[in-house]
Amino acid sequence: MFASPPSSPPQTQGWCPGAWQPMASGDGLVVRVRPPLGRLSAAQALRLAELAEAHGAGLLELTSRANIQLRGVAPDQHSSLLDALAAQGLLDPDARQEQLRNLVIDPLCAPDDGVLALAEALQQALVADTALDGLPAKFGFSLASGRHGGLAEVAADVQLVRDGTQGWRLQVPGQPVAWQADSAPLTVQAALVLARWCAAQARARRAAGEHPGRLPQLLRQAQAQPGAWPLLALPAGLREVPCYLPADGSPAPGWQCGLGLLVAAPLGRVTAGALARLARSGIRSLRLTPWRMLLVEGLAPSGSAVLAAAGLDDPAHWIRDPQDARLRVSACSGAPGCRQALAPTQDLALALAPHVPDGAHLHVSGCAKGCARQLPSTVTLVAQAGPDGPVFGYARDATAQAAPDSRWSARSLRDNPGLMFEEI
Repeated sequence: MFASPPSSPPQTQGWCPGAWQPMASGDGLVVRVRPPLGRLSAAQALRLAELAEAHGAGLLELTSRANIQLRGVAPDQHSSLLDALAAQGLLDPDARQEQLRNLVIDPLCAPDDGVLALAEALQQALVADTALDGLPAKFGFSLASGRHGGLAEVAADVQLVRDGTQGWRLQVPGQPVAWQADSAPLTVQAALVLARWCAAQARARRAAGEHPGRLPQLLRQAQAQPGAWPLLALPAGLREVPCYLPADGSPAPGWQCGLGLLVAAPLGRVTAGALARLARSGIRSLRLTPWRMLLVEGLAPSGSAVLAAAGLDDPAHWIRDPQDARLRVSACSGAPGCRQALAPTQDLALALAPHVPDGAHLHVSGCAKGCARQLPSTVTLVAQAGPDGPVFGYARDATAQAAPDSRWSARSLRDNPGLMFEEI
């Protein structure tokens, strides 16, 4: 049995958890770690697994921001955890730098495409820029190599897309045009102008008692005012070009030529034991992805012995088959792990996964916030308070915020899973 559902609507925090600023949840603190450039050495991965066992619930979550977070951390263990993270090079000097280093870096970038070099230059410039104080807490960048469409659905205030051998395209979602820069320094300069303008607008809105908003929203609102354009004093040398992001979808588990093996975890959740075994198997390093997958760097398709040693042949912990039905579902933490969730979600999503048709997606959310997925799904189930206990609102081609078409109990969903997709 679960506690009575909250009498008020779920509250959106307006910020994401970090290491310095964890988020309280139903099972303890959620501590999000942002590895430098989205990479973990084998030693760092092993230490994270050990810390998840020692200070948390023995579980790690891969996030849509290409980060990794520990759940169930007791508040009195937080300080010790920070010390351990710092010793591994996994902690920013302070909360400000942690927030500003909000970059999603293409995990399938190559050594010669300039993505990592631009990411390093941008991170250094962001941290050094005092005009960015007051930037909205979720403000972030994505850096795409342009070779695939895996970052097209990543939430970002500014999208930086590789364009040619030296150039970069700067895009703000919702804007009719992008700006092309022919060098990395000019790209960084232009990115800072966008961030500074957003920070100034956010400060002004807070002073007026308003929500700070996000860059795409702020630009649209400002452009709607008569005579307001041009708003941005962008640096010279930029050219207006059409917006572009490859749209071929997120990469699936499997071998990535020359990079390693891309593997998923069911619902993006990895046990400490599974991560520790992988880290001890002789791997070189791991790249975190925004698709709740890991790229095991340097791992070549050399036979089952290598996979067995890493534990990657265990389907309970890892997904290597791109047709695995569990890739077609997503779910938030649900009850009791989240204080605002009205019902469990994870087990229900996995139970329904075999019934989700190929090409469709099912999302199960514990409340109407939809934290774990902001995009519409073929079918979205949202836990709601019912007269006899929690029920799930059903909506087609919608997000968790949509009004439901009908309401089902968890038992009815398990007994009649095919009804959800009968018209697809």
